[in-house]
Amino acid sequence: MDNSDPIPDVSYRPPSIEESGIEILDLELFRSRLKHYHFDPYKPHRVKYYCFLYITEGQGEHLIDFERYPYDSGSVIFINPNQVHAFDASDRPQGKMINMTPAFFAKSAANIRTSYFIPTHLNRASSPVLQLSPQLNHSCHALLKEVSLAQQEGADDELVVQLLFIALLVKLGRQRKSHLAHLSEQQKERFGQFLNLVEQHYIEAREASQYAQWMHTSYKSLNQLCKSCCGQTAKQLIDFRTILEIKRKLVMDGLSTQETASDLSFEDSSYLNKYFKRLTGQTPAAFKRDNEF
Repeated sequence: MDNSDPIPDVSYRPPSIEESGIEILDLELFRSRLKHYHFDPYKPHRVKYYCFLYITEGQGEHLIDFERYPYDSGSVIFINPNQVHAFDASDRPQGKMINMTPAFFAKSAANIRTSYFIPTHLNRASSPVLQLSPQLNHSCHALLKEVSLAQQEGADDELVVQLLFIALLVKLGRQRKSHLAHLSEQQKERFGQFLNLVEQHYIEAREASQYAQWMHTSYKSLNQLCKSCCGQTAKQLIDFRTILEIKRKLVMDGLSTQETASDLSFEDSSYLNKYFKRLTGQTPAAFKRDNEF
């Protein structure tokens, strides 16, 4: 792909069975349809919906936001809206692709009365790849089969589809967030609130003290919360999100350093260069060269 071309955005494709907001697609069937897609799944593409990849057989690496994550049989790969991902061209895994509209996911997540599942790539303590236990692997297979059956039975079973999917979310979320078991539900909710604020305001606010004010807490308390949840300070998480967006602008959108600095409210390209090099060890130009697809 020529680096001047923007990475394609892929919108949710309603399932052919029912426009229910969720689609479960066999990976082998997905590959058989490649000629009909306007994008190459083996090259980086940005999705506008939630996507889980459930790997039943296979071994390889999945590219997500410039990092390669290994997977194996019994892995679930989480991909969130606006993330860039690409399949491993050297592997042809078996399994399922589960695509969900943000509206369907929000409706389902609203019915989960715990915060086991915070679907955000900003939580650096959670890998996007989850290796399932044998018991959870069996449950995942069974629940996805039941969701597919409910979809085939018609629109009257929309509630059944949602309830089954909620059960799956809770099961996956419990294992994915097992490292947060020592935290209270209030702490988990507050951490999720902070991450959501970062997602909304990282362009105009890069100081942790501003987020502490918005959350009506102290700078010290916010840092303690973040360290307890993921071992990072609030400032490190804000910088992580900012650096990620710089990378996306440079590589995905093909912008220059100057254009990126303007888009992300940096004083000038020189300041962005210093900021990026201090946190990544290389200049934006070098990163862009190293990540041409």
